[in-house]
Parts: sequence; C-alpha cells; structure tokens
Amino acid sequence: MHNLNAQSKTDVEDVFKMQLFLNKRNVIIDKKSNSIIKNDSLYNLFKGLINLKIDTLQISNKLEGLHYDINFKFYKIHQSTISYKKELINQQYNYIGIVCWDPDYCILAINQKTGASYRLAGFDTNDFLSFLSDFKEKYNHQNKKNLKTSTFLNNYKVQDLDFKCMYKGLRSKEMDRNKYPCLRRCNDPMGIS
Repeated sequence: MHNLNAQSKTDVEDVFKMQLFLNKRNVIIDKKSNSIIKNDSLYNLFKGLINLKIDTLQISNKLEGLHYDINFKFYKIHQSTISYKKELINQQYNYIGIVCWDPDYCILAINQKTGASYRLAGFDTNDFLSFLSDFKEKYNHQNKKNLKTSTFLNNYKVQDLDFKCMYKGLRSKEMDRNKYPCLRRCNDPMGIS
C-alpha cells in the first residue's frame, strides 16, 4: 500500500492559466465551421504554450486583530508579460492567445491554504463579493467577532485594487463599467461605452 500526499502548496501559475483559459470565449473561425470547443486537449495545448510573469501585490493591513493575512495572496499579470513558447500560427492566436486592453492586466486572489481563487480584476466575472464573504468568515473565526464591511474597506488595501469601487459596483442595480472602472474586463475592446 502506498501513501499518497496531496500537494500542500497551491501552484499560482497553474491557477492563473486555468482562470485565463476559462475566461476565453469560444471562437468561431468562419460561419461554416463550428466553434473551437474548450476541452482538456485545448487546455493542455494552451497551458503548454503560454508563459506568464506573475507579480505578487503588496498588502496594507490595518485591521485590528488580524495577526496574519489569513493565507490570502494577490497576484497580477500584465498583457506585456504574457509570452508563448512558440509563434502561434494560423488561427491559434484566436483560441490560445490572451489579449488585454483596458485594463491591460488581470488580478487573482488565492488562498494559499485552501487553493480557492478569486478573480478581482480584468476577468469577465469579478469574485470580490465571494472573496469578501470568505475573508470575513475567516476573520470572524480567528477573532471571535464580526468584521464589518466598512471596516474591511477602510483598513485592508491591496496594491492596484479598489475594493470600495468593486463593492459599490457589484452591489449596484446596473453594471456600469464606466462608472465603476474597477470592473472593466481586459478582453473588452477599447473605447466601448
């Protein structure tokens, strides 16, 4: 009998590649052919061809009673730091290439202990409300008291993220990416109002 040990550390690059791949929309090459289908074969091709330079973002924490960062780390990739192991030919760029306009980056929060990831900037979907809920739950468990949203928003800051903007934008009745630029998706064409 063999003992199997699960990997205890989350692979940030793999998580980022998965999220970028899942964020890509299906591509129709021409009207006669079907769209390229996202599946494990296409993901493996994508994963094997793309190189990412990932930056770790700085956290400014003024929350009382937060003795450690509750295992959350924040990571960013810029459009300019995405490269490919070989030149993409024919239609490959359409279904493997990553294009970011405004913003020209994507940001993920990853809980290093659980592996949970949260898309916080540049992606089609923003997971800030889920992140906030999970963060508050961990804080409440650690401190045996509730963390108010306003306290979090005023005292927990992450480089290049505007949590107040995300909170207001995601809770508003209408998704207005011009009013809330923190919710812009990087694959939206520039200049769309």
